[in-house]
Amino acid sequence: MANDNLNSNLEWATLKLLRQHLSMTQEELAQELGTTSRTIRRHETGKRQIRFSLPQIKRLIELM
Repeated sequence: MANDNLNSNLEWATLKLLRQHLSMTQEELAQELGTTSRTIRRHETGKRQIRFSLPQIKRLIELM
């Protein structure tokens, strides 16, 4: 169970770091991924598990 919590913390930290590396706001990233800034914020704070669709993952890769 503790390992699941660690993985969750790494996921949101990684998303936030990726967004910052791309010099994007939560709103900009949300727009690029076709979601809301509220969803991005929830992912980054760990309130929601990250679940992107395949097209969203593809877009993230393109942005990198």
